[in-house]
This record gives sequence, C-alpha cells and structure tokens, in this order.
Amino acid sequence: MKKILENEIARGVMIALLGVDTFITLCLGSYVFTDYGIGHINVHPFVTGVLIVAGLALFALIMRSAGHYGGKEEISPNYFDRVPLEIYLAVDGGIFMGLIGLLAWFIRLIVGFEIIFFLLRGIYLSAIFMCMSIAVRCKSHTLLTNTLIYMTFSGIRSIYRKTRDTVVFYFSSLTFIWQVLITVAALGAFDLLLYLWCRNEPGIYTVIKLTEFGFIALLDARYAVGYHRIRLGTEKIAAGDTDYNIETAGLPKTMVEQAENLNSINIAVANAVAKQMRSEKLKTELITNVSHDIKTPLTSIINYIDLIKKENITQKPLADYVDVVGRQSDRLKKLVVDLVEASKASTGNITVNLATTGLKLLLNQAVGEYSEKAENAGLELTTTLPEEEMYILTDGRLLWRVFDNLLNNACKYSQPGTRVYINLEKKSEKAIITFKNVSKTQLNISPDQLMERFVRGDSSRNTEGSGLGLNIAQSLTEILNGKMSLHIDGDLFKVVLIFDVI
Repeated sequence: MKKILENEIARGVMIALLGVDTFITLCLGSYVFTDYGIGHINVHPFVTGVLIVAGLALFALIMRSAGHYGGKEEISPNYFDRVPLEIYLAVDGGIFMGLIGLLAWFIRLIVGFEIIFFLLRGIYLSAIFMCMSIAVRCKSHTLLTNTLIYMTFSGIRSIYRKTRDTVVFYFSSLTFIWQVLITVAALGAFDLLLYLWCRNEPGIYTVIKLTEFGFIALLDARYAVGYHRIRLGTEKIAAGDTDYNIETAGLPKTMVEQAENLNSINIAVANAVAKQMRSEKLKTELITNVSHDIKTPLTSIINYIDLIKKENITQKPLADYVDVVGRQSDRLKKLVVDLVEASKASTGNITVNLATTGLKLLLNQAVGEYSEKAENAGLELTTTLPEEEMYILTDGRLLWRVFDNLLNNACKYSQPGTRVYINLEKKSEKAIITFKNVSKTQLNISPDQLMERFVRGDSSRNTEGSGLGLNIAQSLTEILNGKMSLHIDGDLFKVVLIFDVI
C-alpha cells in the first residue's frame, strides 16, 4: 500500500517538480546569466536553499517510486526500460547533450529567458527520465543483463555451447576407432594449415607446435588416468569387491558413461549378493529351527519304539510294523542330524580343534570301518597309501566326518561288483586324497549341481539319503582350510581333497 501511495503521489509530484525546478533555475540563473547582460532577479538566499532541498527530496521520491506502475507492488519495467542500455543512453544522452548545446548557443546570442527555460526543461526531463530508467533497471536487476554487450556475448556463448554439445554428442556416439581417425584427421588438417600459414615464420610455427604438443600430452595424460581408473575398477569388481566405486570426477566425457555403467553393475551385484545372503541366512535359520523342533518329538518316538521292541512282540504283522517304524525313525533321525550339521557347516558355526593328524592312519580307520558295509554292497575297497605317514594340521573329528560321508555315498551309489579306489599322495607339499567309484545310475547332472544341498545323483530317489552328504563334506573341508573338487567322466565319479602338508 505504501508503494502504491508513493506511486500516486509521484504522478502529481512530477508536474509539481517542474514548477519548483523552474523557480530554482530562476534563482540560480539570476546569478549565472548576470554576466551575459540578463537582468538580475532578486530571490532571497533562504528561499533558494529551501527550494534546492525540496527539489532533491522530490527527486529522491521519484527515484524510489520508479518502476511501480499501475499501482503494483512489484517492479514493472515499461517499454523504454526494456530498450538495451546502450541504445537508451545514446538516444537520451544525445537529446541531453543536444539541448545543452542549444542552450549554450542561445546564451551566446543573449536571447530571452523563455527559450532558455524551455531548453532547461528539456535538459531536466531527459536527465530525470534517464535516472528513472537506470533506477528501474537496478531494481529489476537488469542493468547489466539488458545491454547489447551482454546480449551479444550471451548469444555467442549460447551458440558455442549448442555447437559444442552437438559435436560432442555425435562424436561420442561414434565408435572408438572412428573417434581416433577423426581426431588424427583433424590434427593433420590443422598442421597442414599451420604450415601453409607460418612456413615463413619459423618462430611462430615452433611456438604453436609446442603448444599443440603440450595440449595433446595433457589430453593423453587425462585419457591415460581415466583408462587406469576404469581398468583398476574392473579388476576390483571382477575380484568381488562390491564396495569399490570408480571415481568419475575429471574423467573424459567418453569414459564417464563406461565408468558409471561399471559402478551400476557393481551396485547391482552387491544388491544381488546381499539379497542372496539374506535368503541363505533365512533358509539356514529355518532349517535349524525346524530341525531342533523335530528332534524332541522324534526322540520320544524312538524311545517308545525301543520300549515296544523290548516287549518281545511275536505277532508277525505287528512285529514287522514295529521294525519298519524303528528303521524309518532312525533314518529320520539321521536326516535331522544331517540338516543341523549342514546348517552349522555352511555358516561356520562349528567348533574346530586343529591338531597334527596322520592322514594314512585316519584313512585306514575309515576303510576298516566301511569294509563290511562295502562287502555287503558288492564293492571292493582298494587303497593306495604311501609307506610313510603324512601329517596335516586339521580337526580329526571333522575330517573323519568328511571321509564318512564320501565312503557312505560310495557304498550307496556305486555299481555292485566294482571297486572303490581311495588314494593318498603328496605333490608340491600338498596332500591329495582321491575317492573314485563307478556310479550304478546315469550321472546326467553337473558336478556343481551335485554339490548343492538336497541334490542326489539318483534322480529316482530309490536309495536312502538326504542329498546333504557332499555339501556337508565340502563345507567341512573348507572349514579345515582344504579344497574339495568333484569330477564326473561318464559314469566315473571322483572326489579330490587337497590339504597342506606340515
């Protein structure tokens, strides 16, 4: 409301100020023009001072109200305020200087005050309008931007940026070979033109060529740094470092997209790994919890079956039923134990007591333990062991579990009437243990799949087993700082264990 009031006041003030300034001019002119023979006008000095102060106050009010047109609070530049500053100053300044020139000419002619005051009014108005326009431009922050120089340079800069972006877009869309060829061709054309232009000026030619070589060297260094970053990042990502991020700051634009794609791949891999780990953790926790929940009622079932067997039931069908229930209960108990053991082995939540252990002795004990079972399955256990004992640092109890699982699988799935080979040898300070047997069913499955949980070579699942034996053996081997690999060649099934010899 204040600005609106000032705006309305300023409309009348502009007219009043002209009259006030006329008296001020009369006061000053009475002294200035006396030397030219113009009559002296007697105005009291106090009145002159008051008029000057009033004129300055009114001028300040006009400058404050400039730009508030139509009763609006915000600044609203008019048509003249939108004219480029150089053009406006040239026109208004030309009028101003022209009127001053006429004033000086008429003063020399010693004409009447009417013409002189008319010229003073024109000078005053041109000065006021110039000051008002500059005030509006300052208030609307267009004093510098609304100039021909600024608009010219802004247009040149806009054209340069559009041209640059267009060239970069089409250049970056080309293959690397075409980019190199175009760059070499451009440098060749530049060198030819430079030679034709400066062939008679060897000094200038040398300076420009040295500048060109320096620019090319800096460009090559930038691309070399970018290539090193991308290559290092690729190696880190390939090695499984999902936290590594390639720094794109300072890279050439043609390399930024490649680096960002690699970072995106790494983030996607990290998310996939995290999701897989959460899934495995939930699966393991589920298996562990369910297994523990099953163990309590299963133990009660087994105990009551044992009590029933002690009753010496002679009735034939009932006795057979009890034997079946007892056998299946034992099988279920073994499955629960395998589940718990597989869960512990895969998560590493198992106690390991490392000690010096003789492999030859442990293998002989395992073979002796399974001799009768192998014979009942129509198999022959054939061992090839070194004469001297071979020692490794391991947990004998867990390694025995590995041998137990492998021999148990061999007895279940080997072709009757064949041999199961167990070899122990030393190569390059490594103890290599090999289990080989011929499968009685077709092995139409990859070794990696066979190592997974709940996967069995017997797809018909006619034989007893949980499909956890190989997975448990592999997990325990890794816990014992060893390596386990599985090889299938036709019906030949081979497992290789490798440990460090001490």
